[in-house]
Amino acid sequence: MASKLQRWVDLLAALLDRRHAATFEELAREVPEYALSLRTIDGLPDGKERDTRLASLKRTFERDKQELRAFGVPIASAADGDGNNEGAYRLQGRDFYLPYLSFMTREGARVEPARVDRNGYRALASLALDHDELSAIVNAAAVVRSLGDPLLVADADNALRKLAVDLPVDAMESPGEQTLLLPRARPANRTFEVLTDALYRRKRLSFGYHALSTDAIERREVEPFGLFFLHGHWYLAARDLVRSELRNFRLNRVSAPSVNTGSPLTPDYEVPASFRLRDHAASRHAWELGESDVTRVVVAVRGTSGPALAAAKLGGSVDGSPDLRVFDVRRADTFLRWLLSSAGALVPVEPEEFVGQFRVVVNEVASLYAAPPADSSVDEGTTSAPDGRQQAAANGNPTEPWAPQGAAAQLRRVLQLVPSIADGEEHDLQSVAEAVGTDVPTLQRDLFSLVERYNAPGGFVEGIQILLEPGRVSALSGHLRRPMRLTVGELWALVLGLSVLRARRTPDEHGTIERAQEKLREVVAKLPDDPIPSAPFAAETAEIGDPAMLSAVTSAVAGRHRIRLVYRKSSSSSADARVVCPYSLVMSNGMLYLVAHCDRECGIRVFRFDRIEGVEATEDTFDVPADYRVDGVLRDGRAFQRPDAGRMRVRYSPRIARWIAEREGRAVRADGSLVMEHPLADPEWGMRHVLQYGADAEILSPPEMRERMRERLAAMSG
Repeated sequence: MASKLQRWVDLLAALLDRRHAATFEELAREVPEYALSLRTIDGLPDGKERDTRLASLKRTFERDKQELRAFGVPIASAADGDGNNEGAYRLQGRDFYLPYLSFMTREGARVEPARVDRNGYRALASLALDHDELSAIVNAAAVVRSLGDPLLVADADNALRKLAVDLPVDAMESPGEQTLLLPRARPANRTFEVLTDALYRRKRLSFGYHALSTDAIERREVEPFGLFFLHGHWYLAARDLVRSELRNFRLNRVSAPSVNTGSPLTPDYEVPASFRLRDHAASRHAWELGESDVTRVVVAVRGTSGPALAAAKLGGSVDGSPDLRVFDVRRADTFLRWLLSSAGALVPVEPEEFVGQFRVVVNEVASLYAAPPADSSVDEGTTSAPDGRQQAAANGNPTEPWAPQGAAAQLRRVLQLVPSIADGEEHDLQSVAEAVGTDVPTLQRDLFSLVERYNAPGGFVEGIQILLEPGRVSALSGHLRRPMRLTVGELWALVLGLSVLRARRTPDEHGTIERAQEKLREVVAKLPDDPIPSAPFAAETAEIGDPAMLSAVTSAVAGRHRIRLVYRKSSSSSADARVVCPYSLVMSNGMLYLVAHCDRECGIRVFRFDRIEGVEATEDTFDVPADYRVDGVLRDGRAFQRPDAGRMRVRYSPRIARWIAEREGRAVRADGSLVMEHPLADPEWGMRHVLQYGADAEILSPPEMRERMRERLAAMSG
């Protein structure tokens, strides 16, 4: 690894030192490892062996060149003196180094970066970002950190470190972007690493997949098209080669992924030009999916509860009937269960055949409550760890820290390191390590790998000189004194964050975010004529609630300002006002929640954002308690806990228990069913939760909830 790092840095220095393209033979004289090999080859008496060894050295050079290009270094091919159009190579500083980035403050003052006046740095372009554009980029990186993919996190952090050389990244105010509650069964870090590698190189891969429909692990061979984040989970969109169709695979069910090792520098397939990951990943209602014919169902909205009003925004309107909505349904069973989950707030009125199906399902569920429950005992097994198949899908501890390994990771750190220490001053080693995003031992190994040489050819002058003292470091260098431009991977990470951010901001902020995206594209390292490929990542970008209210709450969270909320409880037909101290915005299972201290309740409460009907900021400020932790409020990853909540015990049938067990991190019983308790702060929520599963879920206790459910079902069947 140390040899490769030295070779790569020496090759970069040799290329950057030249204004014109150079052949392998010319470059080899300036790269010590190549030069030593050439000297040995020239001394061999056997001509055949010389040819063999020279061909091997050229293959090493080709691998180095290809790996540097894969890293993002824009090494261009050019014609040599013998007429070979790709026999020489060029790396121009303006294509490799980050442009000078100036900063426009909110007051209109322009802050210019320090400039280097030699070694080709004067030719670098300049680019200005204003305060709001930089703030959007910084907060896009924060969004990416919440998505749970360690490779995307590393790319976003690397991008910010490059920008921080010129820009006040650390001084940007965070507007309190949402915290994401990741599912209990998270994908393993290695799964992200292997799948992302396959995506970048367009290589086929195989993996074990826990199919919950059969409760078996099946081996799949696929061609990956992209990764997308939807409703709190990562999915792989890929062509299943056995089934010959495009499938989605949830990453936390993937185990033992393996990339095809044949022809490593050649793609195995091409993603169809018609495929658009963002369109594919778009969130649609489950009843709209499928190949069945469309049935137009008219639904009556009864009541003014929060769920009823939310449902009234879906579907299409019916002229002259404000209480009716019309839906295009392909999957009747799914739509029936969605109607059931309203607990009577939504009732189908036509066509008659569908109305009859609804009544049959209601009566089927009602039969569960005609007699005492068959099993109301506490299931001691529900708090155990997932079974062996779920453990296998986890594929190791997914929450352990991840860090890139190998020479490419070392090169990334070195390219971030040199600009910060090659200013003629001594620097504290600990501070430098933190700025690079590593620890002191790793940084020292990088430095030793870079400068520790043996048998360097006579007359060789180091491109970079490292001066290392106890706790101090400095460098002398004519090259690499500017950060490298953003890699395409780093661009993808930030653009993904900006796309999600755009959906969470008001329309008047979209222009700033779009300008930030365009400016990021201007600082990407690529060959001049190469287009930037479309990103292999996407995330759910549906707007969450009213954009203006979301903006007001986000600003209040960041500025620690009290707000007046107009909030409608799920069981209430009217909204009421209260003053709260907003602590956090939290995303859980595709829903947005506000965690706040409520003055009226004298305690912390959780408010579902789509039930907030009004927000008014105040001038009053507050301090978040030192002991406040989101995880302490949202126990077990649930966003609706409260101290005085009761308990509701529910049995899930074997038909659906595996899905519930995966989501909740539980184990099913021997008969395949699952019994578990839920906090019950709101009886209406309890009924809606159970009814969404039809006859596959039954309330076991408390008795008053069973009676409430019996009465509600009787009213729904009338």
